[in-house]
Amino acid sequence: MMKKIFALIKGEGKRFFNDSGAMLIMIIGVIAYSIFYMFPYSTEIVREVPVGVIDMDNSLISQDYIRNLNATDSIDITNRYSGIVQAQNDLYQNKIRAFILIPKNFEQDILRGRPVDVAFYGDSGYLIIYKTVYSAVVQTSISLGAKIEVVKLLKKGIPIKMAKTLKQPFEFVQTPLYNPAGGYATYIYPVILILILHQTLLVGTGLMQGTTKELKEKSFDNNCSLELNLFCKATFYVALYLFYSIFYFLIYPAIVNYPMAYNVLPLFIMLTVMFYCTIFFSQVISYFYKHRETSLLLLVVTSLIFIFLPGLIWPKESIPNIVNLVALFIPATCSVDGIVKLNQMNATFWNIRYDFIWLLFLCILYFKLAIKIIKKQD
Repeated sequence: MMKKIFALIKGEGKRFFNDSGAMLIMIIGVIAYSIFYMFPYSTEIVREVPVGVIDMDNSLISQDYIRNLNATDSIDITNRYSGIVQAQNDLYQNKIRAFILIPKNFEQDILRGRPVDVAFYGDSGYLIIYKTVYSAVVQTSISLGAKIEVVKLLKKGIPIKMAKTLKQPFEFVQTPLYNPAGGYATYIYPVILILILHQTLLVGTGLMQGTTKELKEKSFDNNCSLELNLFCKATFYVALYLFYSIFYFLIYPAIVNYPMAYNVLPLFIMLTVMFYCTIFFSQVISYFYKHRETSLLLLVVTSLIFIFLPGLIWPKESIPNIVNLVALFIPATCSVDGIVKLNQMNATFWNIRYDFIWLLFLCILYFKLAIKIIKKQD
């Protein structure tokens, strides 16, 4: 029995290495995609955004405000303007990403206790840069306001310690979980890695099934049951992708420096079931393929969709219920949810039991459907 199993696995391996298209997707693609996505987000946090300033007051307090802005990690004040027209032109030409207008009588109004409006102009179409600059402006403004209020209290004879307490009666302690740097790469890269494995496996196995269908080949050994044939053939790809997973989840974190919990056993159990489920799912949808290239078209059409469906890039609460329902039957959806909890949030296997149970159910469901489809095609 074991000889038959190894023979079937070995036979699928030979079949795979004779298919250059499948190798391109499932070897070169797996490596290239993971490296490509590593570099664009390597900076993690947007820093030193070029910003312009229009100081209509040119007072001591306005200059102090500008220095404090420039002292933040987020902003680099590269240009000073005398009027708004020139600042707008530079903004349109991307020479600066935003500009700040300090009004006339800025210092005078502050000292007299009048409200002052500092105008911030930024391109909100580029949300990450906009949020970075906006947050720096707000925090600097709050700090300057607090400093001025403390000085006023000191002039009234209140001790400095009490003045600070009156201005800020409690201290806000921020403890970021699972993403201490607050970086985009730490948030998105682990999800992308899971989806790369899912998509390349889905498309690569679909490509081979499309070839078999086009050529009307017999890819199953008649001396063994269909169930054993399908399981053994899937096992070859599962073993290959578990090998990739060692690099993806044990080595890449040290290179990219994103936090990982290294719950190795639960992680690889979840990955194993995901790979089997994806292969059986690929076998099911290949029933609708008319040509080998249909699998590649599937990669183009579904890649962006599958990124949003797990609910990490965009919250599930903001996705229509019917779409969430369809997403439940895609292996990547519950896999991403469970794997991220295991490896980024240090969850236990018990914490992700519902994700695992549902994924296991899908695996069995698609296995049964795949057997029925193979019998129907034969």
